Amino acid sequence: MWCHVIRLVFLSAILFSGSGCNSDPESKPVKVIVPFAPGGGSDTLARVVVREIQDQRKGDSPWVIINVPGAGGTIGSRRVKNARPDGKTLLFLHDGILTAKYAGQAIYGPEAFTPIAVTGQLGMVICVAEDSEFQSLDDLMQKASVEPESVTFAANIGAPSYFMARRLEQAQGEAAFRYVQSGGGARRFADLSGGHVAASAFSISEYLNFREGGIRALAVLDRVRHPAMPDVPSAIEEGYPITYTNLQGWWAPAGTPESTVKNLQLTLQAAIESPEMQAYSEQQCIDPVFLSSTELELAMKEKASELVQLELGFERKHLPPVEWMLAVCLLAGGILARGKPIKPRLKSGMETAPVHWRRNFGLAAVLAAFIASLSLPAAMFLVAGIPFMLASGILTMGFKDFRTTAMVAIAAPAILFLFLSTLLGIDLP
Repeated sequence: MWCHVIRLVFLSAILFSGSGCNSDPESKPVKVIVPFAPGGGSDTLARVVVREIQDQRKGDSPWVIINVPGAGGTIGSRRVKNARPDGKTLLFLHDGILTAKYAGQAIYGPEAFTPIAVTGQLGMVICVAEDSEFQSLDDLMQKASVEPESVTFAANIGAPSYFMARRLEQAQGEAAFRYVQSGGGARRFADLSGGHVAASAFSISEYLNFREGGIRALAVLDRVRHPAMPDVPSAIEEGYPITYTNLQGWWAPAGTPESTVKNLQLTLQAAIESPEMQAYSEQQCIDPVFLSSTELELAMKEKASELVQLELGFERKHLPPVEWMLAVCLLAGGILARGKPIKPRLKSGMETAPVHWRRNFGLAAVLAAFIASLSLPAAMFLVAGIPFMLASGILTMGFKDFRTTAMVAIAAPAILFLFLSTLLGIDLP
């Protein structure tokens, strides 16, 4: 019987090698995950940088932007976190990689990635609709103080826009906004200009692009006024000692080789220092600062020390590690599988098959473990899939045909993994 196992594994190896024999890993596209919808500041900046890279590296591997919005940027960031560390899947994400952790949106932060570089930083501005009753930042904060939660604020919960609003509340002391979950810059602009919310926060670059659509800036979160908006006061002028700059960072999956990171860093540096990017940065009021991977890591630590002192207004308990959930569920399934079936009591003259209630609970526990394991890196899919198939097969068929169960348990996840990732080119969760 074990010869069949060897044959299936050998067939899987042939399938894997055959499907990839005509593809050169170096020619595969570099996928840049932008965890927000198209049209926002992050998406626009990423596309400009990628376009410059394409112009400079004609004939090399193409760079492709993939928008994966949702959950404050954590859906897209998790996709990169769980990707293969081969330099072919990158994340373009600002301070949201840090704020999502402190807002309870994710159980990981910058430490779960390999930092590559920063290709610019953006100043931030607080905005209202053009016809808003608020003429200054102080007007806005006074209303939020006198009538707590009467002022709606569009924010991507867990992203920098939310933390800027929380810092304003803390600086005023008694103010409290009523937060409306929104999305990236493009979504917040639609909510604000459409009259659905009273205020929101944008990068200066976003504001300059959106202001003709019916929004007005109240204050710049900086020490001085911005040259592009000399009529807009700084928050410090209004009596709120708040400054904020949003770093535009590039990240790779943890474990990416140092040589790969260095090559990516040099590519990004050449792009950001080109005359075209310098001109674009000046036009969009983007500070074209370039930070290396080490400098990016230090900057995130400094920002983390500031966030620790910020009162978020809510606490969210983190789930236990997936690996422990997987082990506990599999153990519970194995224990329950040893129970004997029982026959329910029915009226005389009626017969029924024995009910394997322990096995049913065991199957449910194993299934829960397998679903939980889907948040593990793609390479762990095989590790989680084999015990799932083995345990579910044993629970279903018993120990009468253990060799067949083991054969299926080993071969099925491997074949499914190769089919999805290699033949169909699907990025597993």
